[in-house]
Amino acid sequence: MSTGAEARLPWHETLWQGVATRIDAGRLPHALLLSGPAGLGKLDFATQLAQALLCEARTADGHGCGTCRGCLLFAAGSHPDFRRVEPAEDGKVIRVEQVRELIEFLALTSGNVGRRVVLLQPADRLNANAANSLLKTLEEPPAGSHLLLLSAHPAGLLPTIRSRCQTLAFTAPDTARALAWLAPQVGEADPQLLLALAAGSPLRALQLAAQLPRRRELFRAFLDVATGKLDPLRAAELWLEDDVALAVHWLLGWYLDLLRLNMAATPPQLTNPDLREALCTLTGRLRADYLARRWEAALRLRELLATQANPQLLLEEFFIDWAGVAARRV
Repeated sequence: MSTGAEARLPWHETLWQGVATRIDAGRLPHALLLSGPAGLGKLDFATQLAQALLCEARTADGHGCGTCRGCLLFAAGSHPDFRRVEPAEDGKVIRVEQVRELIEFLALTSGNVGRRVVLLQPADRLNANAANSLLKTLEEPPAGSHLLLLSAHPAGLLPTIRSRCQTLAFTAPDTARALAWLAPQVGEADPQLLLALAAGSPLRALQLAAQLPRRRELFRAFLDVATGKLDPLRAAELWLEDDVALAVHWLLGWYLDLLRLNMAATPPQLTNPDLREALCTLTGRLRADYLARRWEAALRLRELLATQANPQLLLEEFFIDWAGVAARRV
């Protein structure tokens, strides 16, 4: 991951200034919890902070210089005083054995700058034993140790862990700043639409830019099943061709917009403004209580897809229940 000036995100500026001032004053807490929604650059920020802590000659604005031995080792991924801890597999937990290794690492004598840094993410994936094992280190951190915990879901952390960390809260930048950063990078895609789909998170919006054609394809399948034009089993096959989790994320947004349109007395703001016309046509044929049940069914689908090994069966059942609803006026 790049840690140079090109990797710095404009909405981090205020948070960075506060952290850099604390480093210079020797008052940076041993444990920081970087929290906030996905897509705001918490990992970029934490990586730059780790480099700065291990740099031998920080710049005037507190970043790593990029040329000292510490920065070169960090950029090469071989700095002896830095460790990154995350689940061994996507969707899995951080195990107690990993935390024990972290604790042993922090207890070692550090190198040139007298610091050791651990970046742990996502912190809410610590299992119970791992979290309890980490508590002792948070209560009595070794001299020169710094723990950077990242989480988009800090409520999933033990309260005792949260209370022993100082929180850096990441929030979505204002729309003008986000669009100024996003627009030059997305070609002909609509940056305002992308930002709406990403709930204001610019990095998430950038990731979604390449997915817009796929989103349109899946939305057409969603509509065609509802109107009886597409077999629900074929729709399930179509949804399995790519990132199912992302598809279900979009699905939840479509149901929420259907509910908004169904219940609002005046035209509401939508997550999917480009789909307003098609959603308006569909919602006029459906009752609000039915749409609420479908939204709940989509939530259950998301939960089950995260835990079960047969996504095809789950999607088939979901679309069979959705098939032909527009004609039935449920």
